[in-house]
Amino acid sequence: MEITGVVRDASGAPVAGAHVLFTDGPRPLPDIAALTDAEGRFSLGVPSPGSYTLMCRADPLLGPSGTAEATVRVEPGARATAAGPVRVDLTLG
Repeated sequence: MEITGVVRDASGAPVAGAHVLFTDGPRPLPDIAALTDAEGRFSLGVPSPGSYTLMCRADPLLGPSGTAEATVRVEPGARATAAGPVRVDLTLG
């Protein structure tokens, strides 16, 4: 199971080099984080179904600064796998 998405700035442009990490989950999580690629994309593996809160922080040295947060639900079983990864887009504010 995985959560994928894109980080964008307020104008809609993708943000490279932003840190996306879990701040909450259905159980304690190890430090799991991802860096966005040149097109603002990220992917995070999730250890179990449940609700996850993601936080994004952009590095002002690499582009626009700001943070974003979202909570997503990862469903258990074959449905989540068959449907593909859970997608969430984050916009810096």
